[in-house]
Amino acid sequence: MPPGADASSLAAAVLDAATPPAAAAATSRVIDYLSRHADDQPRAFFADAFPSLLYRLFVSAPSSPSFIDLAVADPALADLLLSLLSPTGPLLAAAAAADRLALIRYVFPSERLPDWLRLALGSPPSTDLASPLLSRRVASELHLSVFEYYLFWFAYYPVSSASSAAPAASASNPRRTSRARLETWVSTLATTAIRKPGQKPESSLYLRLLYAYLRELVPTRTPLGKMPGGGTLLHPPPSDGTDAIDSFARAEFFLHTLVQFWLVGDDFSPLPMQTCHALGLRLPSRARADLSERPPSPGLGDAVKLLVMYLNCCDVHALVDARIPSPQGMPVSNGFWNPLIQRPLYRFVLRTFLFCPIGTVIKNATQVFSVWLAYMEPWKVTQQELDGYGKQQAGGEKEPQTTKMVYNSSWRTYVLSNYLFYNSMIVHFLGFAHKFIHSDVASVLLMVHKVLEVLSSSPELLGLLHKVDAACHSRLVASSPASDEVLKYVPSICEQLKDWEDGLSESDGDGSLLHEHWNSDLRLFSYDENGAYNLLQLLLIRAESEILRLPGDTQQALQTLDSIKSQMKTAFQGHIERINGNTSLEKSHNQHHQVRGEVFTPKHPSLRKGSWADVKYKGEWMKRPISETEVAWLARVLIRLSDWLNDALGLNCADAEGSPAGATYIQFDGNELNTVGGPRDAARMALGAVCSLMVLVGQAVLKVMRSRRVKISLRVFASKKLLSAAVVLYAVVAVTRNVSG
Repeated sequence: MPPGADASSLAAAVLDAATPPAAAAATSRVIDYLSRHADDQPRAFFADAFPSLLYRLFVSAPSSPSFIDLAVADPALADLLLSLLSPTGPLLAAAAAADRLALIRYVFPSERLPDWLRLALGSPPSTDLASPLLSRRVASELHLSVFEYYLFWFAYYPVSSASSAAPAASASNPRRTSRARLETWVSTLATTAIRKPGQKPESSLYLRLLYAYLRELVPTRTPLGKMPGGGTLLHPPPSDGTDAIDSFARAEFFLHTLVQFWLVGDDFSPLPMQTCHALGLRLPSRARADLSERPPSPGLGDAVKLLVMYLNCCDVHALVDARIPSPQGMPVSNGFWNPLIQRPLYRFVLRTFLFCPIGTVIKNATQVFSVWLAYMEPWKVTQQELDGYGKQQAGGEKEPQTTKMVYNSSWRTYVLSNYLFYNSMIVHFLGFAHKFIHSDVASVLLMVHKVLEVLSSSPELLGLLHKVDAACHSRLVASSPASDEVLKYVPSICEQLKDWEDGLSESDGDGSLLHEHWNSDLRLFSYDENGAYNLLQLLLIRAESEILRLPGDTQQALQTLDSIKSQMKTAFQGHIERINGNTSLEKSHNQHHQVRGEVFTPKHPSLRKGSWADVKYKGEWMKRPISETEVAWLARVLIRLSDWLNDALGLNCADAEGSPAGATYIQFDGNELNTVGGPRDAARMALGAVCSLMVLVGQAVLKVMRSRRVKISLRVFASKKLLSAAVVLYAVVAVTRNVSG
């Protein structure tokens, strides 16, 4: 049979495989085909069978999960796919051979590209300098080699999401679909639905492949181009400096692909502000509503965590001794790749904390939280833990013990370069914790406990964080000694705070406790209303109230609460002692907590539980997190309407010390007094008197509201109970009218 006809038959078999046995049979056919044609590299395979194979590997249709998903429930299929897709497997070997001969080029479907790349393709060619991915562009398309095309589909798998827009005809009869139509199918991710309960992420086939590709393409301890064993298919034995440069370019392309698909994604500020100014780019700002109500992709957090752990996996000796040659021949440290992921990772985690909608499963947000935690503690990552991703672990196998590994001075530069992860991100996380404390108090408390454990695990780390915070707020950097390494990082930290949080802030209607100007400065060790200490104290008050409502045994949650209180003393002890030494500050601090404690009681305010104090704006009560007892969109509309009324009536400006209005004198014309008469004029005068009285009463009420800082809050009408009662009442009235009529 000619290779072309054989490749077409192979593509049809791959597309028809919808069960684990069928997928295993199709995979075996692909392996057999590649072994028979290992020397001739038929172009027909890459033109016909290769796109179909990638689609079935990484994209799930509504009626047929992808091969990666099917392998979760079938170890035999997982082994076959691993042998096919491994760095030394036949598929990547054939791809490398095809690229050496420049057999074919591909165009990745634009609708599956991240928003920023899709936008950049329609921009001037100057955007090519913003990312190595864009150097492959031809006009408004990305022209990729076989291996690059494979990496794009591999990176696309974790971010693909379910959609009902898939054409029914294409899903029902994929064999008749052309290659162009095939690549425009909308995909779905079914990993979480197929994954067995309690299965560890280390046993995922996708993570095993990711770890294998990272070890092959991005070595952390072995210089590029000097692979053990004389080289591999993707890294042949080096002959001159060109191979090292090619290896570096391949690693850079792979990491940029993962960063663009996983971390940047739909971020409306994908590039640093300085890069945008240097290239003259003016990116259109996207509405904040596009990011709201969008939870993280399921399973993405596990993949990002492995990427972060791998890039930061190095011990103290590797930090000093390991060197990776760059294309310019300049030796760089093992942390060379860290600047690549700093900003995208910070914004990825921050977008999750700010815009993860209430009412969604907190599991996906917890995965992103674990990414942040792993990034803050790179000293706890061991090679033994990473090697667990490269093999199928038994269910009862214990995880590596990493509790004894703590921060030391060799990680000083790492912490200073990533200071915002240890300061401002914690403050944003506390806002996230307040938003979700009522939905899963046990999970939120455990997350808070882990964050405080990082701060209190090492006195040396805590001292470094305190020192940088004091330097950032003292404004004495210019007069500091030049030998102080810590103070040298203060200007860059301030620039990072502006750049990394560009456009990311809480809105007034999303129920967040933080707002646009609240984190314009570092507030981890601040003791004002918006500081981390006060937010933690308030969170504990709310958590105690939530724990009392939990059914069953609450002993574990109470123990976590006690641990958090103990960790707070360790992390904030120095500042607490200074505050306690000032009587006036202590008194103000206690009064503040009394007010905030009253604000967040009860849990779900309603007409029956509310009070006159509920409409006060102390603590932004009207803009509290939207609870499950309210209609979310109606609450946001009523919040905006209340703000407009308060502005129109002048209730936003306190008038507690306003001067009392003086007596009002009215002068009457003598001629008018003589012409008054008749019932019409008497009625007009009575109506004017009534209107004047109503105006006076209204002004008096407004004056009292201003003096007591009371504002109008229409949010109560968004209560589901109230709306349900109104609907029932309307139905009763309608039925009564029909019966009487």
